[in-house]
Amino acid sequence: MQFQPRTEQEIEERQLLPRGDYAFEIIEATETTSLAGNAMIELRVRITKNGFARILPDYVLPLRPAKFRNCCVACGVEEKYLNGSVTDDDLLGKIHPGTVAVIVFSAAMGSTAEIST
Repeated sequence: MQFQPRTEQEIEERQLLPRGDYAFEIIEATETTSLAGNAMIELRVRITKNGFARILPDYVLPLRPAKFRNCCVACGVEEKYLNGSVTDDDLLGKIHPGTVAVIVFSAAMGSTAEIST
């Protein structure tokens, strides 16, 4: 059997995080198109809690308005959301030291971050 060996650190980094509140920083934001052809912003989010950090993907798009609005509110760009125009630059670098990122699970994607308030 052939396989990719993993270090203890790699195994730990792949463990699912429990649902909960985490501080976050958006370290990458890219406007792109989903596989279904919908406009979206692909995010890489650094999640931290008690000195622990993990980088997870997230995807925000107008077709999921509650998630998209929650992300914009948490990132302080609610006014841009209400005006109907949010860009990747509006979200890039946003940091929230409080507890607003909720980890959700997907069998297909593993852990993903869902930014909400």
